[in-house]
Amino acid sequence: MKVTKHRPDFVLFLVVILLSLIGLVAVYSASAIYAYKTQDTPDYYFLRQLMFFVMGLFGMLFAMNTPYKLWYKLSRPMLLVTYLLLLLVLIPGVGTNVNGANRWIGLGPFSFQPTEIAMITINLYLAYLLTKKGDRVADPKASFWPSIILVVVGFVLIIAEPDMDTAITFAGGPFLIMFVAGVPWKHLRNTALLAVVTSVPLALMGYRGERIWSYMDPFKHMDGDGYQIVQSLFAISTGGWMGRGLGHSIEKFSYLPEAHTDFIFAIFSEEWGLFGGLFLIVLYGVVIWRGIHIALTVQDKFAQLVAIGITSVIAMAVFFNIGSVTGLLPVIGVPLPFISYGGTSLLLKLFMMGILLNISRYTARPEEVDNSLLPASAPRIKHGASIDMTSSRFDA
Repeated sequence: MKVTKHRPDFVLFLVVILLSLIGLVAVYSASAIYAYKTQDTPDYYFLRQLMFFVMGLFGMLFAMNTPYKLWYKLSRPMLLVTYLLLLLVLIPGVGTNVNGANRWIGLGPFSFQPTEIAMITINLYLAYLLTKKGDRVADPKASFWPSIILVVVGFVLIIAEPDMDTAITFAGGPFLIMFVAGVPWKHLRNTALLAVVTSVPLALMGYRGERIWSYMDPFKHMDGDGYQIVQSLFAISTGGWMGRGLGHSIEKFSYLPEAHTDFIFAIFSEEWGLFGGLFLIVLYGVVIWRGIHIALTVQDKFAQLVAIGITSVIAMAVFFNIGSVTGLLPVIGVPLPFISYGGTSLLLKLFMMGILLNISRYTARPEEVDNSLLPASAPRIKHGASIDMTSSRFDA
C-alpha cells in the first residue's frame, strides 16, 4: 500500500505549542522571586527559557520537515557520540559538579545534560536495530541481547553520575520498544524482575532511602526529607478549585525548593487550582493519545518504534513528575515536559516532537486503504480505524 505524504498532525503540533507557552508563563511566575534573590532580576530564568523555546521551536520545525528515515541512517553515530558524552561528564574538569553529581557539561554560560540526549538516541538506535533484524527479532541472540547490553551500558553510565531518577525513565522507553518490536516476552519479563530485585537495595541506600521513608509519612519527617513534599501538598491544597491567581503563589517565596523546576506543577496548581492542574493533565493525555495513534497508523516499522519510544519518554516523565509532586510516588527528580525550567530538556523534547510530527506525515489515511484487495472474510477498514502493523505486537 502506498501512503501519500500529507500534513503533520495539527492537533499534536497545537497542543505541544500550547504546553510550551503555558510553561513559559509558569516558569516566570514560579521563578521570579528566586531569580530576584539570586540574579537581581525577576525575569532571568524566564528569558533563558524563552531563548531555549525559540531554539527548540526551530529544532522542532527542522525535524518536522526532515524525513524520519535520516535518523535510521544516523542512529548509530548518534548513539556513539551520546555514550562518549556520558563518559566525558564523569571526568573531573569536564563534567560540572552540582550538589555532588556530575550531570552537566558546560559550554561557556550554558550547560547541557547528556542524559537528555540519551533519551532520544537510545530509542532511535533500538528502533534501527530491531527493524534491521527483521524476522530474526524473535531470536534472543539477534534482538534481546544486543538491545539489553546497550541499555545496561547507558543505565550504568547514568547511575554513575549519579542520577538514578533519570536512569529509571531512561530504561523504560527501550523496554517498551523491545516489547512492541516482538522481542521474546520471557526474556523481557525476567529482565524486568531482575531489575526490580537489584534496584530495591540501591533505592534504599543513602538519600534515596531517606526519600522513601519520608514518602511513607512526609508529615512525620517534615523537618527533614519530608519537607519538600509537604510544602508541595500545601501548595496544591491551598489552590482549591480555581487557584489563587497567576503570580499569587505563596509557596514560591522560598518555601518550596525547586519551585520552577521539578515542582513547578505544585506552583501551577496553587495558582490555577484543581481545574488548571486537570487541564494540564488533559493536554498531556492528548499528546500521548496522538503519539499512540501515529504509531498505530504509520506503515513503517522503524517509524512505529520511534513513535512508541518518543511517546513513552513523555508519558513516563509526566507520570513520575506529577506522581512525585502529588505524593503518589516517592520524590523522583524528573522535570515536567515543556513546563519545568530547563533548557536542554525543553529543546530536546521539542526536537523529539518534531520527529514524531514528521512521522505523522506518513500515517495511512482510511481512504488510502484499498479494501477491495482484502479477502471477503477480512474486516473492512473504516474511517477512524487504525491499521494493523506487521512484525510487531500490534498484530491482530
